[in-house]
Amino acid sequence: MITDNVKPVNFKSPRRILGLNRDDLDFLTRFPIKFVEGNFADYIWGGYHLYDMKDLPYDENSRIAAESWEVSGHRKYPSRIRMPDGRVVLFMDLLKDRQLADSILGNAVVERFGQEFPILVKFVDVHKHMSTHLHPSHKMAAALGEQDPGKEEVFIVLDLHKGAESALYLGLKDGVTREAFEEAIIKEENVLDLLHKIYVKPGDIYRIPSGIIHCWTGGSIAVEITESSDLTYRVYDFRRQRPIHIEKGLAAINYTSQQGSALEKQCRGAWRPLPHKGIDSVTTYNSLKVERLSAGLNGNSVEIRERNTFEVLMGIEGVIEITPLRGKWSVSLNKGSSLLVPAGAGDYRVRGLDKLSKNYALRISMKVP
Repeated sequence: MITDNVKPVNFKSPRRILGLNRDDLDFLTRFPIKFVEGNFADYIWGGYHLYDMKDLPYDENSRIAAESWEVSGHRKYPSRIRMPDGRVVLFMDLLKDRQLADSILGNAVVERFGQEFPILVKFVDVHKHMSTHLHPSHKMAAALGEQDPGKEEVFIVLDLHKGAESALYLGLKDGVTREAFEEAIIKEENVLDLLHKIYVKPGDIYRIPSGIIHCWTGGSIAVEITESSDLTYRVYDFRRQRPIHIEKGLAAINYTSQQGSALEKQCRGAWRPLPHKGIDSVTTYNSLKVERLSAGLNGNSVEIRERNTFEVLMGIEGVIEITPLRGKWSVSLNKGSSLLVPAGAGDYRVRGLDKLSKNYALRISMKVP
């Protein structure tokens, strides 16, 4: 990276344990951060499509890639950063330093959400059925003594596997009672017949609140955006011998929610244009801020100004180039790759590079004053 016209970060005493020098601090706070690829979760319902999407080698001995935890501060699959000298550091460890956290996340984010990375973004390959599961609310997670908070999810469907069912079972069907559902769970019956079924297609957006039972069937490749939590209660798993959480799951289900097509309508999201040309947003029910940058065909661009928080960019179509409005660095983002633009990196421009298709990226941050 070329560093002309970039002011050095004013760090007086970064933690010695991190072993970071002045150049390292600039690298982490003044430029987009790309993470080490291959941060895969090998859940049994995954496949190998994410390797292909990321152009990573694999063979019959490679571990399954159900999810790629693209930008993660979670202890289960933390994102890693390769420093200029070849060292690899954990993203979550960097944020333990308050000055680094302020420069990377933004002071407003740290003041409101603390120094841990508040979101988790993934590419997901639902090659086989997930479990039938739900995520508790923050209040319920605390009441049940969980270490992780509850969460709500945004799913954006990118592609479908040919010949697969590619469905989302979402909430209870109209007319299905709580008693009938709980009886089926306790008897370990396949409960999909009691759930509302939706055949999904590329471009669909679903905002799934906490407490809503759901199951993605095989066939979907998607982006998943949530708060930083891995808290999931499985209530049925097609007898695959994984842990089941019936007691907690039944306690955490929101039985007052809508059902059937009414719930589907509530959970469906849509892109809505913002006043700034080239930026669309989708309404979320939590603190997540999810937008789409549309750079159009080759040469078109979108400018991002007046930034004060981190932003995650995820390539979802074509190829985009990111350059600063001041300074001289440049990074590219293909479909299936992601990066984090630190709060201290300043304003930037996104330009489409693909001449044959539209160029899109997701822009994900937090709602702060």
